[in-house]
Order: sequence, then structure tokens, then C-alpha cells
Amino acid sequence: MTTLRQRLATVLARLVEFVAKVQQRVHELRSVLGRQAAKPAEHVGATVQFGRELRPLRELEVSPELVSDIETELRWGLIWHEFERGMQSEIDRVFSQYLPEPECRDFDELRERMGLQELAAA
Repeated sequence: MTTLRQRLATVLARLVEFVAKVQQRVHELRSVLGRQAAKPAEHVGATVQFGRELRPLRELEVSPELVSDIETELRWGLIWHEFERGMQSEIDRVFSQYLPEPECRDFDELRERMGLQELAAA
């Protein structure tokens, strides 16, 4: 029974330690988000301050499953990109003899040459 109590005490101590870490991370995240919410900002993309804004999030732990999912999505994105490039080059090769490449400056000029009407906004 003593061994069981010792193991239970160890597990409980680890659980308390884990909960304390989670509370600390939540507090840090709330303070970061609170600072961001306090100052209304218009989204302008990455700025010079991007690195400084990103640094507080550096210590956040990310689950391996999330990293794995992101890596998988990126790999599929690369595969799809290569597939599209390959298909486009094949389409260009096959249809190049039938569709001479017009020398147009923009889509409006191309539309005029082909006799297409501009679509009305819905």
C-alpha cells in the first residue's frame, strides 16, 4: 500500500506542477492578447515590429500533432503546385498550335480581342 501511495503522490505532484505551468502560460497569453486588444490596429501585414511581436510567442509549446498537420498541408500544397505547373505546361504545349498567343497588355484588351463582354457585378 505504501508503494501505491508513493506513486499516487508522485502523480499528483506532477499534475499540480502541470496545472501550474498551464496557468502560467494562459496568464502570459492573456497578457499578450490583452496588450494587442488594448491598442486598436489596422491590419497592414508584416511590419518592422513583426519580430518583436512574435518573440513573446516563441516559448509557447505547440503540439507535435499540429506541427505534423501543418507540415502535411505544406507538402500537399507543394505537390499540388507542381501538379498544376505540369498540367499548365502540358496544356500550353498541346494547345499552342491552335491558340496563337495574343500580345495584349491586360485582360481588358484580351477580352476586347476575343469579343467577350465584361461581367456585371452581382
